[in-house]
Amino acid sequence: MTAALQLQQVVEHTRHVLAIEALCAAQALDFLLPLQTGPRAQPAYQAICSVSAAVRGDRQLSTDIVRVAELLRQGGLDYTETQRSS
Repeated sequence: MTAALQLQQVVEHTRHVLAIEALCAAQALDFLLPLQTGPRAQPAYQAICSVSAAVRGDRQLSTDIVRVAELLRQGGLDYTETQRSS
């Protein structure tokens, strides 16, 4: 396996780990309802919730992980300074 292919695999695995972390954070925020996040985190929370329903019971999360990983790949959680001010 070439170094470039290994790097591609590492990036993909990292993206899935970050997706799991994002799902956990969104779930934690769901537990705190009706409290809300600050204005800078709210768009990320809403983006995650748009592709993954809240976990209310035992269920398989692989589809949710893939959806959030794809959201990350597309830059759906990339809120730069210019995006926040508009």
